[in-house]
Amino acid sequence: MKAENPDLSLVRHKFDEALIDTIWSETGAPSYIIKEGLDPEEYSIMAKQLLEAEQIIAHDFTSEVRNESGSKSAKFDYKSGWFLEGLGEGEVE
Repeated sequence: MKAENPDLSLVRHKFDEALIDTIWSETGAPSYIIKEGLDPEEYSIMAKQLLEAEQIIAHDFTSEVRNESGSKSAKFDYKSGWFLEGLGEGEVE
């Protein structure tokens, strides 16, 4: 088990404090609703960073973070890295 990066812990805490809901699509992609008054662009960067660090989702997707009223949103592209991971070390043939 990897030790969690302290900076990532701070990002996780800040993101969780702002998060109102996670909505999952039929294809397994999460989108996030955050508290009103926060910047969806900032939180979309955090969402991407957290998802890519956790490596739980094995497919690439585009998703978004939006505020509670839906008046502001920001998209982000998630890249799982699963397919290419290990190719350099010869783990996948």
